[in-house]
Amino acid sequence: MRTQFKLTRNEESWIGSSDVLFTLKQQINKLAHSTLPVHIIGAPGTGKRIAAHHIHKLSANNDGKFIVSCCKHWNKSSPLKELESMLSQAQEGTLYIKNIDNISQDQFELIKDYWLNDDINDHSVRLITSATASKQGVDTPIPTTDNLLSWLYYHCLELALPKLYDRKDDITPLINYYKSIDSNIAKITICDDALALLKSYDWPNNVKQLKRCLDKLAFVNGSGEIHTKTLLDMFPAMQTEDSQPQAKVIPMPSVHHIETSSNGIEEKHSATSTRYELQGDSFRINLKLNQAPDKSKSHPALTRALQYLEDNYTKPLSLNEVAEHACVSPSHLSFLFKRYVGQSFKQTLLRLRINAAMVLLRENPFSQVTEVCDDVGFSDLSFFVRKFKAVVGYSPGAYRDQSAKY
Repeated sequence: MRTQFKLTRNEESWIGSSDVLFTLKQQINKLAHSTLPVHIIGAPGTGKRIAAHHIHKLSANNDGKFIVSCCKHWNKSSPLKELESMLSQAQEGTLYIKNIDNISQDQFELIKDYWLNDDINDHSVRLITSATASKQGVDTPIPTTDNLLSWLYYHCLELALPKLYDRKDDITPLINYYKSIDSNIAKITICDDALALLKSYDWPNNVKQLKRCLDKLAFVNGSGEIHTKTLLDMFPAMQTEDSQPQAKVIPMPSVHHIETSSNGIEEKHSATSTRYELQGDSFRINLKLNQAPDKSKSHPALTRALQYLEDNYTKPLSLNEVAEHACVSPSHLSFLFKRYVGQSFKQTLLRLRINAAMVLLRENPFSQVTEVCDDVGFSDLSFFVRKFKAVVGYSPGAYRDQSAKY
């Protein structure tokens, strides 16, 4: 098994001098002077790791090591062993645990006592965790469900990171910074009209997306001037909502039929109807089982299983795990999927993940296939690409690029 921890390199700070960034740095300075655990929430590309490292450098543990560990790489069968290994490496420093929401509630129950240990908090290792904003649910100020993230909300100090869209005054300093470190980007000239468009765009992938945008502009345009038309020709998603044409959706070549709307996609079956909705940055699935003339009402265990898939499809899942949650045997749950859903458990999970990937690729023409693969729950990139192409008829990259043209 590969090593799951590493010492961080020297971290760069955020670029810019906006009021939002100034307030963020004040919050970090205040958090650093407490010994309580900290939980960071933020969208991809907002700098969760940078925030964790700043807290470490400003805290009393700054002479110790700063260890970064990602829960996506943990051995799910022994989370306690994983955590204890990380703590032993931190050595009176800071342990930063990324993607804490990637472990199950049951797994977290085995390790959460470390967040309540006074010795850990006051004398040994500073604990910092993070989760993505979409999974954390930052639109709800106070979590109400009894789950892992809600528990962290009540037992940790919380730091919410602003999106680049909220730091519009930092766009120009960021561009100037990238020009100073990249000779190719330094050659392009971004005119005022193009700069205004860059500042109005919502940047779903934040600073990472801005950097990739500049990389592509530098490669395609060389040392030319960048105007609004240049941006819209290359990045049609930057058009305003009023002027942007509806995206053309490439249908999945299967017995299912996908209909698109501004809120999401709907997939219909002969005996089963599955509605997928895109709500903000999060992907939701509401499953309704229609009664066929020859079939009885859907089994309550299947309803529990489908809900569990909705909440956890981005995580590694097995039929046994879902069956245990649904309070039914794996063999009977397999039967229920085939009877009411019309396909096996694995096929249902695969299509759910592929449809989630389609939404991400269609909504964000700057998305990276490797990141989408990870975000929707695939652990093997080649398997994801192969299955996506088999179901959709296009590779993920081709689907993304084709969708961006319309």
